Amino acid sequence: MKHNGQDYLLAIWELGESYGSANEKGVAERLGISLPSAWEGIHRLERENQLTVSKQGIKFTSEGYLSAMKMVRAHRITEYFVYSYLEIPWDEVHNSVMDLEHDFTEKLLDNLYRKMKSPGYCPHGNPVKPDQKMIEISASEAPEGKYYFVRPVLEEYSFLKRLLNAGSTPGKVVDIEKGGESLYLIGENGEFKLPEKMEKTIRLKSGPKSAALRKPLKSGRASGKLPLERIKVKKPNEPYA
Repeated sequence: MKHNGQDYLLAIWELGESYGSANEKGVAERLGISLPSAWEGIHRLERENQLTVSKQGIKFTSEGYLSAMKMVRAHRITEYFVYSYLEIPWDEVHNSVMDLEHDFTEKLLDNLYRKMKSPGYCPHGNPVKPDQKMIEISASEAPEGKYYFVRPVLEEYSFLKRLLNAGSTPGKVVDIEKGGESLYLIGENGEFKLPEKMEKTIRLKSGPKSAALRKPLKSGRASGKLPLERIKVKKPNEPYA
């Protein structure tokens, strides 16, 4: 399978994990290519018995599922490597390994993984074992309140940068607040409105109980600074799974 075929499998896995399904349009947007190019690549993988394509979306065959698992694992191990040893910034890690992840043989990747003491998660909190069961809730389903930030399933540079600037990274305590139809994520450095398409991709875990929890706003949004007490976490970069 060519490298770009592996990139398709990674994109389809991420979309499926984020939204429950994937389609040609989502793959095209994820890979930054035209819809006809995505269609061609997807149906090439279908002919190679990696995928099935129907009106219900794109699904992995048994063979495709195993191929995707290997690709996702390689991606997340490589992310951990460049973040921890090459000091690539957290928000740039995903894009930086899109070529490098293909260069490791399976044996070399396994050796690298052991040398790094078998990390369980990539820097974004996504599990190195892609089928690992995670105890979490999506931001779109979460009631207002405090949570531990678990992971952004869909690793998109501009969005990761906003998360980083807001201080919303794995292990940190964040707040979810709703204002009308909008959802706001509040981290230790500030808040921002979650893009609607990203609400399902943010995963959280029940956070600490605190008397500092704010009451839900009855209408509109508060203006100015939010005097919210921040709770320190002993291991701010450790995912909560």
